Amino acid sequence: MLRRVLAVGFLLMSASAAWAAEPQTLAVTLKPLPDGLGGIARLNVEMRLPSPSIADGEALLRMPVTLVSTPTAAYAAEDIHVRDSQGDLPLRAVDDPATPEGVYRRYLPQRAAAGDLVVSYGAAPRAVSAETRNGPLFDLRAQPGGLMGAGVYFFALPVSDEPYRITLNWDLSALPDGARGVWSLGEGERTITAPASTLSFSFYAVGAVSSEREAGAEDFALYWLAQPPFDIEELAGETRALYTYMARFFGDEHSPYRVFVRENPYPAGGGTALAKSFMFGYGANGQTTGGGLQMLLAHEMAHNWPRLTDSAHPLTAWYTEGAAEYYSSTLAYRAGLLSADDLLDIVNRRADGYYANPHLGLSNAEAGKIFWSDARAQRVPYGRGFMYLTNVNAQVRAASGGQRSLDDLVLELLARQRRGEPAGLAEWRALLVVELGEAAGREFDAMTEGELITPLPDSLGPCFRAVAVQARPYDLGFDEMRLGVVADLRADSAAARAGLANGDEILTLTPIPELQKDEGRMMEMTIRRDGQTYGVRYLPRGEPVSGWRWERVEDVAADHCAL
Repeated sequence: MLRRVLAVGFLLMSASAAWAAEPQTLAVTLKPLPDGLGGIARLNVEMRLPSPSIADGEALLRMPVTLVSTPTAAYAAEDIHVRDSQGDLPLRAVDDPATPEGVYRRYLPQRAAAGDLVVSYGAAPRAVSAETRNGPLFDLRAQPGGLMGAGVYFFALPVSDEPYRITLNWDLSALPDGARGVWSLGEGERTITAPASTLSFSFYAVGAVSSEREAGAEDFALYWLAQPPFDIEELAGETRALYTYMARFFGDEHSPYRVFVRENPYPAGGGTALAKSFMFGYGANGQTTGGGLQMLLAHEMAHNWPRLTDSAHPLTAWYTEGAAEYYSSTLAYRAGLLSADDLLDIVNRRADGYYANPHLGLSNAEAGKIFWSDARAQRVPYGRGFMYLTNVNAQVRAASGGQRSLDDLVLELLARQRRGEPAGLAEWRALLVVELGEAAGREFDAMTEGELITPLPDSLGPCFRAVAVQARPYDLGFDEMRLGVVADLRADSAAARAGLANGDEILTLTPIPELQKDEGRMMEMTIRRDGQTYGVRYLPRGEPVSGWRWERVEDVAADHCAL
């Protein structure tokens, strides 16, 4: 299943950091309320914060109404209760203009605040079904025995970007004994120094939470509510090994990381990376993505490190997504978790996705305008960034006689970020020019404008060579983010020619990963329309397109395949 993934960069500050002024305290208590049926009906939030220094007409709190196509609790002003030393402090709500990413709502006090504030509100989990669009994992969902989701769904938070000393506590008094409350940054009561927005861009699980390791962990753990239909212990072991290898490579050893696992009511999966954590969803039969569960997890973990810091997401997604694609595969290979054949299969599917994308000629800015309305446009930076970075790696290795590689440039940018120095598009381009000359700067500019990328013959090292191919691209024919109902059917697709129509309820279908891997595999669907059940069969492929893949160089030994 084509997934939406939004990577968010965070700067989590230690309590011992030196500030110009001591951060103010933001105390947060989360209290789940049971539904009487073994689940949780509502998650209440109480915040205590010092008297705000806001001018007349400025907002006290802020939250999204929708974020990259995902709705939130989007409280009305009267749903948020604020008290200060004078009693109730009424709010009014104002929605900001829509952007490609969504709409934010600001909450403005209707009189001046007097003294410290107590803010309270609460949200029920989002109602979802087989027809729900499979967007980023930002919503709060009910799972057996509890809730799981991201804070961006239920938090309305102070607008200030200044760091707070945040204390997050769970009040589990209304739940049965043994209930647990877990945050991306730890289990139980936690204190960090960070902007308030860190609370939004984190994951939460509460209720009858299970974990691997069993008692959770300060370094690495997986958490779930519904028992997954796959070996969770094996997955945890493999993921822990890869995360340990990645963290060492990026100079972040012993950094804690948490994985949240939840079940979807539709036959699709995907993942979203947030603060020191990520969440992935799976379908009822364990469906995840075309690349497989381990590669999904590897991609999300890689989002912890390579990023550019100075521009909007559409302009930097080629780097964040491309680097995650590149390092999820190459580091897994270096760590011994992938064979050469495994790596070849993964990189060729990524190349196919790039050359088959009908939007591959859009500039980064143009693709960004339709990211959240067209899943194919959202995939542009994945393939573009991966193909571009493989070429840069080959160029750096050739220019340095094998002494340097893409790794050196990526790690240099990361070091600058850690020192608080600029590390954005301009700095990347400047590093290229120093390393490879002015031609590399021009190639970078051409990439950002959507110029087609042709892989260098040895861009993946001596064990593989790039070859031109003709391939029929995978094309489901309708919105790939909905697999419970046919929506946004394309009139020129094989799906439309087979007789599908918008609004058809999908009862069964061939697993998407099987269709993506096998160019000859037929889509076999059972649909319901106007109370009648029908079978539909078609080849989910478009017209042939020219592209490139890699093939194994047989006379090069496997021990010379280092990347």
